Amino acid sequence: MPIMLTSEDVDDAFDDEAFMEERFSDVQRLLLGNGPALGPETLVLLPATRCRLTVGPHAPGPFGRCFAVRLDQGADQSAPRVELLLADDGSLLGLVDAGALDGWRSAIPSGLAARYLAPPVPSLLALLGTGEPSWSCLLVLHRALPSLSEVHVVGREPRRTRDFADAAALRTGLRVRVCDDARTAAGGADVVAATGGDPPVRAEWLAAGALLIDQAATAAPAAPGPHVRHISLAAPCGRSADPRQEPLLLAEIVAGRALPRRNGSDIVHYQGGELAGWSAIAAAAGLGHAWQRDVGIPVRLGRTGP
Repeated sequence: MPIMLTSEDVDDAFDDEAFMEERFSDVQRLLLGNGPALGPETLVLLPATRCRLTVGPHAPGPFGRCFAVRLDQGADQSAPRVELLLADDGSLLGLVDAGALDGWRSAIPSGLAARYLAPPVPSLLALLGTGEPSWSCLLVLHRALPSLSEVHVVGREPRRTRDFADAAALRTGLRVRVCDDARTAAGGADVVAATGGDPPVRAEWLAAGALLIDQAATAAPAAPGPHVRHISLAAPCGRSADPRQEPLLLAEIVAGRALPRRNGSDIVHYQGGELAGWSAIAAAAGLGHAWQRDVGIPVRLGRTGP
């Protein structure tokens, strides 16, 4: 019987130490070119509606090869969702809130990046943003960087930020406090995670040797001053006007062909992105793990009687 996962169910499925380590390994294999050969996603536009379908490639799943279909219904419609179907006959295995899944899909590569790029024994995380991406990023970094002991949260809405901080402290056991100023929070942190684009952050605000994780790709380019090392999950679509701003690919560091810093005082600005094949693997693995842990709500299809 298919299952339906809420945002909370997605958190329960992904926020598991052994499961997350497996997903870090998936991302690492993809970066090194050792992952499964997956085809591209296929975009299907429905002219009579505002809906858009994105059909993913076949990937290993809980009951054999499967594929994910994402349904985006437009800004004024219901929330987007992802459905996982068997490749053999199209049978529905599960459906999940796309927003929560997107948060984890973006955060896990950032967690792997943090292991390679963070300064030694980081203890203080500055988290800029309080939405779904911020929540999953926090939980991933909590697993990826076990030396973290304190989190400073910056958000636009004071009440929402306080609620987020309270929930984060309860979930992680870390000391979590609200900070009103993004620059102050960034300047005192070992790792800064920008997940929502607001408040904006500049790499030169960070202390020497710190790491900026830019999941929203909205951090301002570094001004002349402290040396900033630019590192990206995926190759940029176009070349930078300034060759000095061309990012080093994370895969080069994972493979041991490059170092994240030229010296210990370098600030590292890591920018997330789309990693080919990762979306399909994340959706299949997440729903498969939910099945194993008996997480989610069974969905009965068809008639149950005459």
